[in-house]
Amino acid sequence: MKKIIILISIACFLSACQKNYTGKDVQWGADTVTEENKKCLRENQIPFKDKGGKTYIPEDAFDIAINSCS
Repeated sequence: MKKIIILISIACFLSACQKNYTGKDVQWGADTVTEENKKCLRENQIPFKDKGGKTYIPEDAFDIAINSCS
């Protein structure tokens, strides 16, 4: 029982520490973004959307994406 409570506490703590990106989506990168760049966004848990061949990320994740994926 004690182990279950500890595991639930750890799971709650880790989920509370994840960054929630909000804000308007802005275009990231050139007209086309490589699969390597998309993989980097996934690894850094930065949400992105592909629309019409262009990649968009939340505005408040822009600096983090540039620092970690360039």
